[in-house]
Amino acid sequence: MELKEQRRVVSANGEGWEGVEVEGYRPGAAVGVVRHTILGGRKNDRSEPGPRMELRYFELEPDAVSRLEKHEHEHYVVIRRGEGYAIVGDSVSPVCANDVVYVAPWEIHQFVNRGREPFGFYCIVDACRDFPQEPDEADLARLSASPAGAIAKPFAVPLPSKRE
Repeated sequence: MELKEQRRVVSANGEGWEGVEVEGYRPGAAVGVVRHTILGGRKNDRSEPGPRMELRYFELEPDAVSRLEKHEHEHYVVIRRGEGYAIVGDSVSPVCANDVVYVAPWEIHQFVNRGREPFGFYCIVDACRDFPQEPDEADLARLSASPAGAIAKPFAVPLPSKRE
């Protein structure tokens, strides 16, 4: 992994943040979601230099969703703009700017744009973390039987590559 100098202040501009490349949600997958890795980056080992946390920003176009996934690491999501749904476990909650969502380890989760404008949120995770996994059959059965099942789109976004 190439170590780049970590800036302490990253200034916003009209398209995102200065010096931060706009990435697709997954290389080669046009799913209406973009990602900006603002600070930090994924690490394979905690001994690697650099920040211990990673701050990312995702933006979903109207009708777009994030991947329905689960993983061992917890994370925090802060809604920046727009209106969406946060599916966490078997629950679905409408969310909007300044709402905060906690996703516990191994909880299935997905974010859904429910408005006509882009829906954007910050995601704060440990830089040294496991990779997302698809929900298993039991997860999907529980989800389908819950109120969140009417909103969730389990197969809308492809599995991650190892770079995510």
